[in-house]
Amino acid sequence: MPFVVDTIQVEPEHVAAYIAAVEQHGLPVMTEAGAVFVSCATTSADFGAPVDVQVVWSFDDHAQWNVIRKNLVLDPRWYGYAQTVAALRTGGTRRFYYPVGFSS
Repeated sequence: MPFVVDTIQVEPEHVAAYIAAVEQHGLPVMTEAGAVFVSCATTSADFGAPVDVQVVWSFDDHAQWNVIRKNLVLDPRWYGYAQTVAALRTGGTRRFYYPVGFSS
């Protein structure tokens, strides 16, 4: 089962708003599109540096990921969510990860 791992940088004062947007808007639209929520975690805001927010989703295979992407494009909520989180972030990455044989 592959994973989509979004690692987004936000300023410390925007972390709560970013996490709230993921929970209240991203979670419903992504899960209804077919993705499975795995986790959300942050680095510490105590160092005065930008905070990384990591959000992990899983899916069965890339055929399913293409269906998820299609569902997102057709859902107007996706655009509102994307606009909200884009205003809060300063950078980030999206990577696809694949478990290795000895990993759960």
